[in-house]
Amino acid sequence: MGVTSPMAEQVTLYKDESALSGDCEKLGEVTASVCANTTPCPAEVMKMELRERAYIDYDADTVLLTNTTLSGTEVVGYGIAYSCD
Repeated sequence: MGVTSPMAEQVTLYKDESALSGDCEKLGEVTASVCANTTPCPAEVMKMELRERAYIDYDADTVLLTNTTLSGTEVVGYGIAYSCD
């Protein structure tokens, strides 16, 4: 079970660009980082925060996760926010 918030629930997260529909408009880049010791799973928390950032920053309904890194004690996710019809 993933961690969700009302804002994050409105955004679909994809890991593969080919999964995006052809009617998507690229809005901008988003980044989320969480402590690697976060409970529950830090990767799931990072994905939720990435979805929230896409919604808050761009009013996006879709985010593409483009990269994930481990930086010290932080799990960092990079994505691109989209508006898809």
